[in-house]
Amino acid sequence: MNILKALRLPDLFSLLNATLGFWAIIAACNGETKTSAALVVLAAIADGVDGIIARRIGPGPLGEDLDSLADLISFGAAPAILAVTNFSLGWVGGILGGFYLICGAMRLARFDISEKNFKTFEGLPIPAAGVVLVATILFGIAGITLITILFLSILMISSIRYPKIEDSRLSYALGLFFLIIAYIFMSENSNQESILYANIFLFTISTIYLFSPVVISLIRIER
Repeated sequence: MNILKALRLPDLFSLLNATLGFWAIIAACNGETKTSAALVVLAAIADGVDGIIARRIGPGPLGEDLDSLADLISFGAAPAILAVTNFSLGWVGGILGGFYLICGAMRLARFDISEKNFKTFEGLPIPAAGVVLVATILFGIAGITLITILFLSILMISSIRYPKIEDSRLSYALGLFFLIIAYIFMSENSNQESILYANIFLFTISTIYLFSPVVISLIRIER
């Protein structure tokens, strides 16, 4: 197979996703916490664009595997490394970060071999986990970050059903909000207050999705 000929348009956004995740790791290792977080958020946008295009024109032969590999870099390795380096967590952080990465890898592997469901995901999607984790890290409380890592890890390998965002208008709106948040994180003109509000918004949006199965279950019970 000529790998270059096998590439399709969605794959280019998967490669962009992976590249942004790699840059996020470099930024984390250099102590640039906000920049690293912003790059993970940008990777989430690239991942979303990849999915939208793939649904419209169809995936290529590399699509599913390439997407999973990129996700493991951007939303598995990058947030875990950011947590460990930002708080100097030592061996405890190394163990929990490694556990998070393992759970993310298992979550992606299960997705790749499972029969596709166009309505829900089994287990918390790793992009959502990565965004929640970087938002938590930016609050600057090591203990909460460690608890969050463990919580997200368990949710990723769980059998809890998470809804897929099918409304294109909602996807575009989230992409725009994420782009604005990433700009605020990376801009030299942003003050601490604007960064805090942007992070609160990011954390709120991602947490709403995190607990969406509970909300959906309550709505069904009331009906």
